[in-house]
Amino acid sequence: MKKLLISIMILALLMAALFTGCSTAGKEETDTIKIGVASPFTGDYAQFGDYTKDGVELAVEEINKAGGVLGKPIEIVYGDDKGDSKEAVSVAQKFASDKNIVGIVGHFFSGATLAAGPIYQQNQIPTIAVASTNPDVADIGDYVYRINVGDNYQGSQLAKLLKEKGYTKATVIYDNSDYGKGVSDVFTNSFTELGGEVLLNESYLGGQDKDFSLILTKVKNSETEVIVLVSYYTEASLIIQQAKNLGIDAPFYASDSLYTDDFLKLAGDAANGAHVVCYFHESDPSEAAQEFVKKFEAKYNKKVDSWSPYAYDAMYVMADAINRAGTTDGPAIRDAIAATEGLQGATGVTNFKGAREPVGKDLIILVVENGEYVVEK
Repeated sequence: MKKLLISIMILALLMAALFTGCSTAGKEETDTIKIGVASPFTGDYAQFGDYTKDGVELAVEEINKAGGVLGKPIEIVYGDDKGDSKEAVSVAQKFASDKNIVGIVGHFFSGATLAAGPIYQQNQIPTIAVASTNPDVADIGDYVYRINVGDNYQGSQLAKLLKEKGYTKATVIYDNSDYGKGVSDVFTNSFTELGGEVLLNESYLGGQDKDFSLILTKVKNSETEVIVLVSYYTEASLIIQQAKNLGIDAPFYASDSLYTDDFLKLAGDAANGAHVVCYFHESDPSEAAQEFVKKFEAKYNKKVDSWSPYAYDAMYVMADAINRAGTTDGPAIRDAIAATEGLQGATGVTNFKGAREPVGKDLIILVVENGEYVVEK
């Protein structure tokens, strides 16, 4: 896994060197501040792109009404990576060729950010990923940040939670992607260190596998007490339905990627009882969270999802950094992002404190009841 990730990053760096030079050269005086926004806007995972778009557009609307950035309105330039690493490289090359793009919000998936990040690093374009939790994302370079905590935190906290609940024997089923491997590896190591046992560690090919009977039969024939599911909603809904049909009673605890409306729609009644971890929920009583929920529902006439507030906060962190930098120079914006501390947002207070991911954001445990996510009591 590590060799593959390193190979992807080296290839992206080589392509960046061939494709463009330093991004701070050749900038023109413009009437707007251009920010690139990258996510899967089409394809199997387009819902995540919708979440990203909803969040950044609400933020930009507010920022521009308040006077913009450096006295200019923000202009969003969208890049559709389709959730694919190769497409992400193409998007990054396109963004890097536009010398007036001063920052990036995105990408969403870890694999996309791992592929595109070295291009932004090479071209000195400050970047804030929305949901790329693989631990290696934080090691791409000092121009690449993420607005949410990584798999090291999610995997270890989930392991601690399950041990505290009394579970000692677990099975992990995960998407064979950078994200899936990241959470699976951290959970397995943490759960084992805490005295638990991972009986099965089963992967599948996202976007390809539809029949999970072989994996689930292994689970049924084992002594599994709890199933950790690191998956996206398309496959997760099938896994949970097929598990119910096989009579598997072990509860499911799923990663943050399952906190989507589509999972509830696709899984139907089988979703009831499933647990999902996340870092934001509309029931958060804080003033900032409730203000965001109110504005989001007024603008879009729908419930808030888990990821729109992160895209919203990422855009605000970028705008705040540019304002504090007082310039659109890449190195100055990078330094301002790194110095971000105490910035209140929808998902809590963002502190980077020299790190490339925020410090101190808490895990929330949801459970599906009657087809809806509710905070576990």
